[in-house]
Amino acid sequence: MTSNDWREETVGDVVTFRPNGAPENLLVAFSARAVAPDGEPSPTRHLALRLARALSLDATPIVRATQVHGNRVVVVRQPPARGDAADAGECDVLATALPGVALAVQTADCVPVLLASDRAIATAHAGWRGTAKNAAGSAVAALRDLGADPRSIRAWLGPSIGACCYEVGGEVAAQFAGEFLRASCGGRFFLNLPAVNRAQLEAAGVPRESISQHPACTLCGGEKYASYRRDGAKAGRMIGLIVFAARDKF
Repeated sequence: MTSNDWREETVGDVVTFRPNGAPENLLVAFSARAVAPDGEPSPTRHLALRLARALSLDATPIVRATQVHGNRVVVVRQPPARGDAADAGECDVLATALPGVALAVQTADCVPVLLASDRAIATAHAGWRGTAKNAAGSAVAALRDLGADPRSIRAWLGPSIGACCYEVGGEVAAQFAGEFLRASCGGRFFLNLPAVNRAQLEAAGVPRESISQHPACTLCGGEKYASYRRDGAKAGRMIGLIVFAARDKF
């Protein structure tokens, strides 16, 4: 994994991280850390619409989720209104085969997973709880149910907390294989959460070479990354967005 796999771009006041080599008809983007205005009833909606506007996708309908650290899947079969960011309810995996409908995921240390086949897209929000429940594998299964061959799926893991910083207790560590853990002090461990998600995607049939991971750690990577562990309630959020659309929009 090298920095050549990803590029950082600034559009207006929005900083984005985008993978190189994505299909021409597919937009894949993660925003840098941002904070919604005080009193905003849905920070995710606000930040997702902000990112879409920066990418000249103002009219694109977006679906987001009320994330609950699980693996429940919602398949989007009806588009929301143009220019809106509708809430799919309590879930952590979204999937759709609707062209021109964007899916969004919000994170602040958890692993954001964006996936695409030639006919459908999906997102997964994978903190340790969602990862323990194989949210990434559930997203692949949702795409398979929409007609995708897992071998055709490409996956992008956005910035998340890294193995360098993600220290967990024994109860959390016990839910993961030892190959993803490194002993710390006092019965604690460092957990490589992105590596667990990569392994789950591979186990679900996604080729290893089709999985791209952003190299940054959100905790130690600096203030451009949202980290709840570092900043608590002031962490803000990062948004991952994926949509099939016309190339001239990108």
